[in-house]
Amino acid sequence: MKIKALLIGVLLSAPATAANIPWFESNSPLTQAHRYLLNDDLPAMFSSLVEVWQQEKNRAISPHLNELFQQSLQVDCGKGLDSKPLPDWIKGVTVRAIETQSPGRDSYRALIEVASRKDVADISLTRWVQKSISTDNSFVALAESEDEVKSYVKRYNLNSKIPMGLYRLDVTAKDQTSWSSWLVFGEPKAKVTIRWQSKDQWRVERNALLNSHCPLPKLDTALYDYVDGQYNKVWGATYESDYPTALEPNPVDPGRYVLAVSMTHQRWQGPIIVEQSQIISKTYDVSIEE
Repeated sequence: MKIKALLIGVLLSAPATAANIPWFESNSPLTQAHRYLLNDDLPAMFSSLVEVWQQEKNRAISPHLNELFQQSLQVDCGKGLDSKPLPDWIKGVTVRAIETQSPGRDSYRALIEVASRKDVADISLTRWVQKSISTDNSFVALAESEDEVKSYVKRYNLNSKIPMGLYRLDVTAKDQTSWSSWLVFGEPKAKVTIRWQSKDQWRVERNALLNSHCPLPKLDTALYDYVDGQYNKVWGATYESDYPTALEPNPVDPGRYVLAVSMTHQRWQGPIIVEQSQIISKTYDVSIEE
């Protein structure tokens, strides 16, 4: 009943010019997406939403599509959007959209991490239709775990936040086996954000009610040392509730470090984990007195 009420609100808030609104067509993909969501048929709703995004004429209603997508997450945080499991050789997929706020500079990244039993040749994330999200990218293989599963990371350095819309995620193994999935990026309002309050303290701001079906937003704190041109993590802590607003006393030896504080919201798209992270960072001095 809650979803139906919210969905009616989405419809009423949409533009009122019928000539420009394809959901007034009796059996348009957008009409079907609304109908499937009302009936809690999330896989069919997501399939229809993908079809809507693929149609050029619907770009003008992207805010409405974003609202519809956000409402679908209220059911189960996105787990039911895709009922197809990952192939046996892929053990996990995580997509991260990261915004880092440093003094005088903001930077943006997209990371795709894949855990695989096969050797992976490449991972790619493209925006519909076949548009690279960035030519500034890298692909690395991480250490193999005890159960013969390797982790691979594709990193994209971006000029701005990932725009809302339809994307294609592709994973290709060295034996030419491949797996692909549609991925929708919306523009969710971060329910919990962070900002600096003083030289060594930050503020946690709660902007909206949390989705009870999603994991609690996670706060991470970390200190990095700069050695030989590389930042090395020397200390860190993670919190899922009772968020601190300052570091614990004497976490590391005296010296100059980089302090990074992040707030991460997590959802799913079927078997894929999707994370949105805000990071604030600054130089942090630890004195002998501390």
